[in-house]
Amino acid sequence: MRPKPADDMVQSAIRLPRTLHERLKKAGGDRGMGEEVRRRLEASFAAERSPTDVKTRELLDAIAYYAEEIARELRPWSKDPFAFRVLKEAISLLLADFEPEGEAVPPPNPDSALIFLFDDEPLVKPEKVSRYFVGRWKSERARHPDKEKRK
Repeated sequence: MRPKPADDMVQSAIRLPRTLHERLKKAGGDRGMGEEVRRRLEASFAAERSPTDVKTRELLDAIAYYAEEIARELRPWSKDPFAFRVLKEAISLLLADFEPEGEAVPPPNPDSALIFLFDDEPLVKPEKVSRYFVGRWKSERARHPDKEKRK
C-alpha cells in the first residue's frame, strides 16, 4: 500500500511526450518520477531567483564553468584536493579581475545588521565580515537541509 500523501500535497495529472516521460523516469531512479518532476520544477523556480546583478551573474557563471571544466579535465573539485586547489586558484584569479579600485573600507550603514561587527573596531577587516556571511550561510543550510541547492 502506498503511503498517504502529506496534507499539503495535491494530486495532478499532466500529459507528457513519451520520450520526456522515459527520461524523467530514468532520472528519478529509486526516488521515482514524481519526485524528479517536483525537484525539477522547484529548481526552475529557484532559477528565477538568481541574481539580477550582471556582474554577480557573470561571476557565478564563470565559477560554474571552471568547476565543470576542472571536473572534465581532472576530477570533481569536491572530491579531489588537487582539483579543489585548481578551482580555488581560478576563482582567486577571477576575483582579482573583478576587484574594484580603491581602499577596502566598510561603508557606513547604520541600518545594517552588521553594525555589531563594527562596534569594537572602526576599521573592521573584510575577513571578519566574510566569516559572518559564511557562518550565516552554513547556519541557514543546516536549518533547511532539504532546501533545493542552487544549480
